[in-house]
Amino acid sequence: MKKFLTYVSLAVILFATLTAAVKMSTMPRTYDGQNATVPVVVLQQSPESYDVRTADGAAAVIVQENLAETHAVNDVTSIVFDFRGYDTMGEAFILITAVAGSAVILFTKSVKKEETAEGKEDAQ
Repeated sequence: MKKFLTYVSLAVILFATLTAAVKMSTMPRTYDGQNATVPVVVLQQSPESYDVRTADGAAAVIVQENLAETHAVNDVTSIVFDFRGYDTMGEAFILITAVAGSAVILFTKSVKKEETAEGKEDAQ
């Protein structure tokens, strides 16, 4: 029964993944590089030259106000570390706690195994 549920779960995940991939492939591209009038090197040196007329919604605010607000050239970096800094710090804390907890659990089990192996050797 356990194997059957495993196979059914994997089939559902595979089906959902393929369905999402097919739907995403039919969606229009958000950026195709065809309308780029400024080379990437120029954008790196002068981010103000980026064409923001076609951006809409939150993207428009981020692209238009990012340089003035954060003084960061890379929009992704500014969002992760400036606008969502506390969230990123919380995620890092959770990750560190999980790694430390796993290390403690694994180390404790190996110490117990060594102690029981030493106890058996002493008894013989």
